Parts: sequence; C-alpha cells; structure tokens
Amino acid sequence: MKSPRKQKTRLLSRLRLSQLELLAAMERTETLSAAAREVNLTQPAASRLLRTLASDLNISLFERVGRTLKPTAAGRTLVRRAAGLVADIDRTQQDLEAIDGGLMGSASIGAGVSSCYVIVPRALTLLLTEAPRITVTVREGPMDELVTKLHTGQIDLLVGRFNGNTQNSDITTQELYRPAVRAVCGPHHPLGKKRATTWNDLIEQPWILPEDGTAMRSAAEALFRKQRRRPERCLLESSSIQTNVALMHGSDLIWLLSADVAEYFFSLGAIRIPNVPPLAAPGAFVMAQLRGAEVSRPRRSGCLPAC
Repeated sequence: MKSPRKQKTRLLSRLRLSQLELLAAMERTETLSAAAREVNLTQPAASRLLRTLASDLNISLFERVGRTLKPTAAGRTLVRRAAGLVADIDRTQQDLEAIDGGLMGSASIGAGVSSCYVIVPRALTLLLTEAPRITVTVREGPMDELVTKLHTGQIDLLVGRFNGNTQNSDITTQELYRPAVRAVCGPHHPLGKKRATTWNDLIEQPWILPEDGTAMRSAAEALFRKQRRRPERCLLESSSIQTNVALMHGSDLIWLLSADVAEYFFSLGAIRIPNVPPLAAPGAFVMAQLRGAEVSRPRRSGCLPAC
C-alpha cells in the first residue's frame, strides 16, 4: 500500500487543470454533457479526461447507471473538492483584479430571498460607506442552494433564515434580528382599509399559503391552530415574494410576510397591512460562514455589518 504522502504527491502531479475545471462544473450541473459544455469540451473529450484521471489515480471515480454517469464515493469527494479549489482560484483572481484596479478587498455574499429587501441592502450600504473601495458580489437564491455554495467556497457569507432541518455543524452563525410576521393583502383589498379587523375576518378570505416546510408556513399553521380554523380557500401555495405581491395587486388574497419586508412593500404602495396583531417570529435571520474560514477583508472594515 502506498503511503499517504505518495498518494498526495501523485494527485498533485497527475491532476490537470482541464480535469479540475470539468470536475468543478459537474458539481453545478446534472449531466456530464452539461458540464462539458460549460467548460467548452465535447462529451467524448470530457469522458476521456475522466477515464484518464481514474486510471492515473487507480481508483474508480464514476460508474454507469443506465445512460447516466454517477460518481462513486471517491468521485463525489473529488467533485466537491474540485469545486472548492476552482472557487478559491476564482476568488484569488478577483482579489488580484481588485488590487490592480485600486480596490481594497472583495466579498461574496449569499442572500436568502426575504433578506434581499431590507437587511442585505442596509448592511451593504454600511459596508460601502465604511469601505468604499471594496467590491461585493451578491448571489440570491434558496437557502439550501446557498448553503451548498457556502460549503464549496463560492460565497463567503450567507444571510438568511434557516429552517429547523438545516444541519449547521460546520457553519458558524450570528443572529441578526427576528422580525415579526404580518398579514398582508393587495392595495385594493377591502379589509386592508378597515380600522378594526380580526384574524377570523382574514381567515374567511382566500389565502396564499407559504410553501410547506418553510418557517413562514410554520407561522401560518400555528395561527390556524390558535384560531381553531383554517381558510376554506387556499388557492395557492407559494413563497415567491415578487409573484405573490403581483397576485395580490389584482386579487383579494391574504398572505403572511416578515414585518420588515411588509413595511418595505407598503411604503411602495404595493400592499396593505390589515390591522391585526403581528405574529411571533418563526425564526431569526442570521449571518453564517464556514467554521474556520476567513473572509477576504477590506482594509478599513472587519466584515459585513450586522445591520
């Protein structure tokens, strides 16, 4: 059996840049052909690169399952590590370009959809005031996808609200705030203008329910249990903020939204907030990063401000 040191030397000497780029692309795509197109290779050329790498390392990296190429345990490890290495190289290039352009640092931030309306813009305003020559990349998306990007090094920080099923053993988090939950409706909804409204009044209306498994859905279900009744007309199940706000504009629908985001859309005249008591926050918005990871820091600023 070869020693661990020899195995390491063999990988460093055998792994080609083209193979590294292909493996990293396979982390982001579902098929080999899609990964090959992303790195400007034909599928036969991509297959040859993988076969050569497996032969050089003398280990099975992928196997055929029907017409699909599936990674083995070793293959999954190599794909994940390759994605992290390529992300590190990309970040190094960004830092070099920033320095060459007179900038003092860079940061890549992942933002859950709800956090993009209030907390992230406020934090970025403070950051850019403190360090006006920093370059920042913001990537918006679902939290599960952003957690994957955090693990692979594609983002430095993540701002959003985790659900109860998220495993955070390798992630450190800092709580930012816990906004309450408000009922919202379209700007022309008759209940949006009433001075005295009850939750029962709202439950009699057609609703947009938050997606199952989300923190906002938990808040909705807790409300229905407390009121001992549910809306009879749940026409939609959606957590898309832009879609739901647009739907409420022309329909008499009720929805639940974080209080800070509700105030933002209310200030734009896009929604109304019925006069019912707010609900308790279903969870905190947090700032997260990989345990032990270092963020590329601007010269005058420590990191992303909390708020």
